[in-house]
Amino acid sequence: MRENSKRGINMQKFKKDLQSFGKTLLFPISILSFMAIFLGLSAALQNPNIVKFLPFLQGSGVQTFLGFIRKLAGIPFGQLPLLFAMAIPLGVVKRDKEVAVYSSVVGYIAMLVGMNYLLGIQGYNPSTTAIKYLMDNDGMTAVEATLHNSQFTNVLGIFVYNMNVIGGMIAGLLGVVIHNRFRQIELHPSLTFYSGKRFVPIAAALFMPLVGMGLVYIWPLINDVIMSLGTVISKLQIFGVFLYGFLEKAINPTGLHHILNQAFRFTALGGIENVAGHTQVGALNIYFAELENHLAFSPRATQYLAQGKILHMVFGMPAAIFAMYKCALPEKREQLVKYFIPGLTAVILTGITEPIEFTFIFISPMLWFVNSILAGLAFMVPAMFNVTIGNIQGGIIDWFVFGTLQGMQTKWYLYLFLGPIFFGLYYVAYSFVIRKFNVMTMGRSYSDFDESEEISNDGKALDTENNKVAEELIEGLGGIKNIVDVDNCISRLRIEIKDRSLINEGLIKKSKPNGIIIPDNNNVHIVYGGRVTKMRNLIDDYIFAKKV
Repeated sequence: MRENSKRGINMQKFKKDLQSFGKTLLFPISILSFMAIFLGLSAALQNPNIVKFLPFLQGSGVQTFLGFIRKLAGIPFGQLPLLFAMAIPLGVVKRDKEVAVYSSVVGYIAMLVGMNYLLGIQGYNPSTTAIKYLMDNDGMTAVEATLHNSQFTNVLGIFVYNMNVIGGMIAGLLGVVIHNRFRQIELHPSLTFYSGKRFVPIAAALFMPLVGMGLVYIWPLINDVIMSLGTVISKLQIFGVFLYGFLEKAINPTGLHHILNQAFRFTALGGIENVAGHTQVGALNIYFAELENHLAFSPRATQYLAQGKILHMVFGMPAAIFAMYKCALPEKREQLVKYFIPGLTAVILTGITEPIEFTFIFISPMLWFVNSILAGLAFMVPAMFNVTIGNIQGGIIDWFVFGTLQGMQTKWYLYLFLGPIFFGLYYVAYSFVIRKFNVMTMGRSYSDFDESEEISNDGKALDTENNKVAEELIEGLGGIKNIVDVDNCISRLRIEIKDRSLINEGLIKKSKPNGIIIPDNNNVHIVYGGRVTKMRNLIDDYIFAKKV
């Protein structure tokens, strides 16, 4: 019995760590997504076909300015591994975050140097891995030479294996381990100056080159596994795209969908292509390289990107709300519409679906399963028609910037026909499941939208009420002493607690969350959607004021 209990605790800790790791991936992705909009707009306004019809864009001054915006917007795309190396300790470490981030950067550079040194000894350098050299001296075919060349790249001016963001993740994770291990170390009195936090980056600089050398032997094996998985998915063809969309939505509640996304966006799972003379690995890298160079977009890359989400978010989620509206009690329908307006705006514009989906995910596994199937179809159908719309959010902004503005070749217009079909499909499917299985979605209970407890959905409660909201929420979490840590992702407030038995869901529900998730004995996730930042600030300010 004790062994089973210990195993259960270990599994809970592993799940918590994995969720925390997945959450950290949002840091670099957020800046990537934001800057991508500027890259897409500037690239569109420099497109010869658009410039030809808009004379004011033909001036050298305007084009110079747009070129500068493109260069500026491209900053995060060239330094993604470094951004991941910084993001992981920033999101995972609880104390002295700045030391952990700094040490991870030092460790990442040291890892690259160690790898570069050993590769040089083995005879690998930019010259000996060039495609022409491999064809002329090693007798490789053009395809073989290209694949071999794609294994190497320059990162921060250092020639290394092309590990892309995985290299940054390795450095970030090991940076966390090194920080936690050496943050409070006490050295010999003669070396006191280097003790404690100062020793963490030193340890990283000493240890990580060895990791880099080890990766010279390990990475080719990892790369072979990734390539093999990519081959399997490629052989599944259109079903592989469906499976990706289905899994991405099915595992969304766990927070692990971020890991799945990044695997396809930045590794060979998402494809390998030569773009403008440079080998690009991963669907997102391929797409943005093509965008920056005004090249035709690869449908094999974009099939894992924003185009697969547009049908689900711009058309499917409004249909889901309409189905819930029709299935709600007549006297609750007006309140339901008001309740969902902020979430509906967020999903249509930016592609953030949690404020809507989390209102039904935990009350009906059947509805969530259907939702996942429809999400898989939303990826599969555009891929069948060779649509080529990139980026990652999937809202109407992506549809316009990366579809319409990039020209007819993206086939953005197909959504004008497919969208209404998917709207009808979602509406029929949701209505059937809700009525057939009597799913108690919002508005189907007389206690929903109780005016005595209601707080406006946009979070604009009067300042005089903020303390009361925060006080009730913290009391619902068992009090300040029961709270270990407070964090948030795009839509969820994530609170680490000491004692689950002190949780009072009734008090928490007074803040009108979209859902409450208690994944284990030490964690509570409260879904607020677009209000999450406001609720996080309310809790932080209240706790800070009480501690002062």
